[in-house]
Amino acid sequence: MTNPVLIEVLRGAIVESAHRGSVAVFDGDGKPVWEIGDTAKPVFPRSAVKAIQALPLVESGAADAYGFGNRELALACASHSGEPAHVDLARSMLAKAGLDGSALECGTHWPSNH
Repeated sequence: MTNPVLIEVLRGAIVESAHRGSVAVFDGDGKPVWEIGDTAKPVFPRSAVKAIQALPLVESGAADAYGFGNRELALACASHSGEPAHVDLARSMLAKAGLDGSALECGTHWPSNH
């Protein structure tokens, strides 16, 4: 099944790009209430879900407890290139939580600008 066009980007009256996808809406019990497209097809959202992955940091109260502000929340929600400012902020966040780099799951990668 080809997913339907969900969004068209216009430049004037011309369609510049079209984006296909699928959408599923669930109720509070986890039952589907509306779907469009092939919602059974696996997706690999990668960075698109980082804000959702960071949500428990805020909802649990941990962000407030550790004094995290906009910079820390932006780092928690973002892909970044591992530049010194990113690393320093991540180390600071870990230290506020009484942790160090060994608590991280993914490990390190070379910065994207090298």
